[in-house]
Amino acid sequence: MSTPFFALTTRGLEPVVAAELAAMDGVSLHEQAYRRVHAVMDGDLRLLAVIRTADDVFLEVAAWEQIRHTRDMLPEFTDLSAALELQAAMDHLQTVRPLPQPVSFSVTANFVGKRNYNYHEIKAAVSTGVLQRYPEWTYADDDQDARLNVRVFIEHEHALVGVRLTETPLHRRSYKQQSLEGSLKPPVAAAMIQLAGLRAGQTLLDPFCGSGTILIEAAQQGLIAIGGDVNRQALQISQENAVHAQKQLLLAQWQAQHLPLADQSAAAVVSNLPWGKQVKVDDSLRTLYHCAYEEMQRVVVSGGVLVLLTTLPELIPAAPEQSFEISVYGQNPQVMIFRP
Repeated sequence: MSTPFFALTTRGLEPVVAAELAAMDGVSLHEQAYRRVHAVMDGDLRLLAVIRTADDVFLEVAAWEQIRHTRDMLPEFTDLSAALELQAAMDHLQTVRPLPQPVSFSVTANFVGKRNYNYHEIKAAVSTGVLQRYPEWTYADDDQDARLNVRVFIEHEHALVGVRLTETPLHRRSYKQQSLEGSLKPPVAAAMIQLAGLRAGQTLLDPFCGSGTILIEAAQQGLIAIGGDVNRQALQISQENAVHAQKQLLLAQWQAQHLPLADQSAAAVVSNLPWGKQVKVDDSLRTLYHCAYEEMQRVVVSGGVLVLLTTLPELIPAAPEQSFEISVYGQNPQVMIFRP
């Protein structure tokens, strides 16, 4: 049975998500769009529930055209929603997770382009239409109180409607019980690891491990995860998150400009460098970047790779082999790939 679906991505990571999907049995890619990858699954839908690099996955339900920006569109949202065939999507979802009948559902919406109506009004219009079609269902305004999520994506005159494959968003990893300011989203961490191109059993180093997201994602991909941080609290949080993930990390407190590691001891370095609004750009940060980069070069094997994330590429004393911009925390850092 062919099931159309789309994966939501962090902006800039669409090709990485597409590559992960293309490697899966039964998946045929159709299109890459802004923050989305469209595909069809001819196999077990449960495979899509373990995608690491996507923020979320939705079964495609409908595409609406001629979406106007004026308020007279709101009653049409209700009419269009009343025509949605959601029971077929429910039948697909039952192969992934149990769903009670009747079901509680939520509506989420987002749009590109100016509108004379807002997010809450779209939700109200769509939920009213769904209840007209399925009066036995229960609407929950909070997504966390619902078993089924109906999502509407509006881009100018087009709208895409989907239902979430899993009960909670894929980016919301259960292991991440604690976090630090500037902590990386797990799908971004997983994507950076994918870009390193490692095989299970190889060693990955994160010298700025923070709350441990990169290391835990690496361990879940079968890699040996070694990391450290100057902040002892960060190491405690990393360890606690690793316990929730049931993964073993090799952690140490250190200064990244003086790593207590042997030459060529890691197959790759993947790290979220210090950046963001909480980081002051001064001579000490420039020195940290320069010395830490030299240390990363020293500890990576010949032919190894560095995958680094920062908004301050000018502080790294080398030009990357490849770089591209993503969107996180309302900022636009660069993912940079170096092969020393």
